[in-house]
Amino acid sequence: MNRVLITRSFRDSAVTLAVCSTLVAGFTWLRVWVASQIKADAFIKLFSESLKVFQALLPAPIEDFASPLGRVAFTYEEFGLILLVGMWSIARGSECIAGRVGAGTLEMLLAQPIRRVSIVASHTLVTVVGILALSAAAWFGIGLGLRFSKFEAPPAFLQLGPGALQLVGLGLFMGAAATFASSLVRNRGTAVGLMIGFYVIELALMIVSRVSTHFAWMKWLTILAAYEPTMLTLGIDRDPATYWPLYWQYNAILFGLAAVLFMASAAIFSYRDVPAPL
Repeated sequence: MNRVLITRSFRDSAVTLAVCSTLVAGFTWLRVWVASQIKADAFIKLFSESLKVFQALLPAPIEDFASPLGRVAFTYEEFGLILLVGMWSIARGSECIAGRVGAGTLEMLLAQPIRRVSIVASHTLVTVVGILALSAAAWFGIGLGLRFSKFEAPPAFLQLGPGALQLVGLGLFMGAAATFASSLVRNRGTAVGLMIGFYVIELALMIVSRVSTHFAWMKWLTILAAYEPTMLTLGIDRDPATYWPLYWQYNAILFGLAAVLFMASAAIFSYRDVPAPL
């Protein structure tokens, strides 16, 4: 029965995953190529004069951020990439329980000789595979972008690997948080709304913590503080002895919270009364 659930889940999401992976690879390819067209001196001058107020929002000092490695690594923080990964993670997580309740399929599924934990586990497995595929597509797209870029001294492809694992961690957390929300509500739209509201609040806290030194402590209230692919990639290149341990700490936060939320979702669903579909 578990194999049937996994196979069905893969089949239902195969087209979506293929489209998202293609868009991710194309977006990162184009993003790196465009970044290579910008001259470093002009980039630094723009942020030093016209956009000086936004320097605090950058993940690294402007001189490091304007380097080829900094500009390419920032691809992992682009809204388009985060949106595509978030769409997959949140769509999959919200469908796990609340989506099936609303569609009326969960009652029929639970009528079969299958454990509730298996339902969550099989669905989560496909979600995780999709996140790995999207992160690999992002790294692959960056590699293509470097191949066709106009950088005089382009960074090595392997230097961008740490950011790909960070993207996996963020995707897993978003998928786990969406699954957790799905285990608490009876409507998929509510679960998605909760995730959107949560992300907006997290993003606002991160912006405020970077703009104002008085509110720097707010960054510890947001999970986005553990997602720093640009800063960590630059740091690992410059001072690996200091930044590799920090890199694993940040990833441990993302992966650890994701694991806790997935297990909490399975535990809640195991003891939850399943409401009739609306």
